[in-house]
Formats: sequence, structure tokens, C-alpha cells
Amino acid sequence: MKYYKFELSMLWANIFSLVLFFLGFAIAFLTYGPIYFNNMGIVLVGLFIYLAIHEIIHGIAFSLFCKDKSNVKFGAMLEKGVLYAMCQERISRKGALVSLLAPTVVLTIIVLIPACIFRIDALVVLALFNLSGAAGDLLMTLFLLKLPKDVQYVDYDNVIGFYLLSKKDLSKYKSAFVKYTESGTDSDKLINKSIKRITITKQSWIVFAMLAVLLIASYLI
Repeated sequence: MKYYKFELSMLWANIFSLVLFFLGFAIAFLTYGPIYFNNMGIVLVGLFIYLAIHEIIHGIAFSLFCKDKSNVKFGAMLEKGVLYAMCQERISRKGALVSLLAPTVVLTIIVLIPACIFRIDALVVLALFNLSGAAGDLLMTLFLLKLPKDVQYVDYDNVIGFYLLSKKDLSKYKSAFVKYTESGTDSDKLINKSIKRITITKQSWIVFAMLAVLLIASYLI
């Protein structure tokens, strides 16, 4: 079986994210009405926490399809603008699709309905931001749906690109959103076992500290 490495086009992901952002808020304004929130600092910190929960849900979904739960890894590399969950075990295409869609279902669809009913503006904002942030997940989902059902997913070592395994030639599957970069023979040796269960870079800790200061200041002001 061969592996095929793909990378999401960040240009298309950002464009799609903006489309979802403006479309979501436009629909919310027309159906829900104006959205108000008093403290921008709390909203920003809440958004960051929400994005972290987004990745945790990815990881929980991965773990449903893993034999060894320790192969699900989490991390923050905020100097690269990345919070991530990765699965260093081969799982089915179905498992990958469930993981990709889980945060959108839980944090946008399920949260948005009661937030609109009870008019909880902060949750409406967070749910819509989560939809915008899920642009990459949705583009990857569209790509995976085009592929054979026997495709498997695995993260060898890359938190930005992703690897798919198949006996068929996946390089022929084209997408404007995802580009094929390389292929080779699948092997357990390709999995970087040195990646810790939880990885947080020094730069990320600095950002966390700044968010903590912002949250404290937002309460004091």
C-alpha cells in the first residue's frame, strides 16, 4: 500500500473562511437581528477557548476509531497559527470524515440552535466564528468524499499536510483546494513516535499568558 501526501491550499481555505464568515453573519443579522456583546476582551478569550475545544473534539472523534488512544496527539504551534489534533494511527475514511465534521456539528449546528432560541449573543458569535474556522475541515471533507471508500488516513509527522493510504493511485484525484505533493511506500517507520501526546511551544505559552492578562484586564476595566 502506498501513502499520498496532500496539503490544503491556504489561499482557498482563507477565501472560503471569509465567505463563511460574512455569509454566516449576514444570515444571522437577517434572521436573528443585531448581535451585541459588551466586553471584547472576554469574547476574544472565549473565541480562543472555543477553538481549543474545536481541536479537542477532533481528537475525541479520532479516538473513536483508534485501537490505541495514545496515538491521538494535541498541540499548539501559535507561531505558525496552528492548534491541532492529529491521529498517528491508520483509520478509515469514515473515521477521518467523522473527525473532520464533528466540531462543526457540535460547536456550530448544535450550539447555534439553542443560542438563537434563547438569544445568547456571545454563543451565536462563537458558533459562527467556529463555522468560519472550520473552512479547512469542510474543504478536506469535500476532497475525501471524492476518493475511494477503502482509503485510510494517518498523520505521520505533519500538522499541516495529511496522508492518505490506498492501493489505488490517488495522485490522479484533482482539487483546486487540495494539492498532491508526494507519495511513497507506507511504513510504520514513517510515523514520528517522538511527538508527545500534548505539545505546546514556548511561543504558544507566551500567547496564553497574553490572553490571561487580557482576560484579567477585561474584568477590571
